[in-house]
Amino acid sequence: MASLRVFVIVLLFANLLALSLWKGWLGGELHHGEPERLSNQLNPDGIRLVGEEPRPPVRRAPAGPPPAPVVESKVEDVPAPDAVAPQACVIFSGLSADQIRELSARIAKAGSGFKLSEGRSDVPSSWWVHVPSLGSKDAAEKKAAELRKLGVADLFIMQEAGPAQFAISLGLYKSEVAAGRQLEALKEKGVRGAQVLARGGASRLEVRGPSDSLATVVSDLSERLRGVNRLECTP
Repeated sequence: MASLRVFVIVLLFANLLALSLWKGWLGGELHHGEPERLSNQLNPDGIRLVGEEPRPPVRRAPAGPPPAPVVESKVEDVPAPDAVAPQACVIFSGLSADQIRELSARIAKAGSGFKLSEGRSDVPSSWWVHVPSLGSKDAAEKKAAELRKLGVADLFIMQEAGPAQFAISLGLYKSEVAAGRQLEALKEKGVRGAQVLARGGASRLEVRGPSDSLATVVSDLSERLRGVNRLECTP
């Protein structure tokens, strides 16, 4: 009976000791779970690993409508402008007053791209091989027929009114030497009455304009301007 009482007392003291340890009455510190362990940590947010750089906060773009699709624009081909015709220049010398008026009128009708400059030369600019005026159209035609029989094909009868009307032109040359050679060649064929006339000091007309248009005008007037000295000049 006494031994059972002693056992109960010892068991009671053992329970009291266990309770004291669990409550911390004896100065001990027990951890009874995860919440108490986390509460005992010192400033957990300030703990960083050595060498780790702070990361900037990620900014998110505000919500909004989606960007408009990119529309590719097509550039249309622009036709190149027409090429500009090169300029040309022609000088007509030895013209009569009527020829100047006619030439000026015809070029004026051809378009506004031409520039005319009238002048006068005192120095011979050409030498004309010809048979002087025969006085009438019939006489000129008869003489022309004789010349053709002698083998002279390059000739024409001057029709313009003036001292040279009904003369027979046999060539216009830029040098006196060339004109003299032609005269000698005609004499060898049996041509008589031909002579060389220095031409200069007469009116001259300088025409500038687009090369293609000017060539057309000159071609159209070639028959009427026979015997007229025609020279190219710098445009």
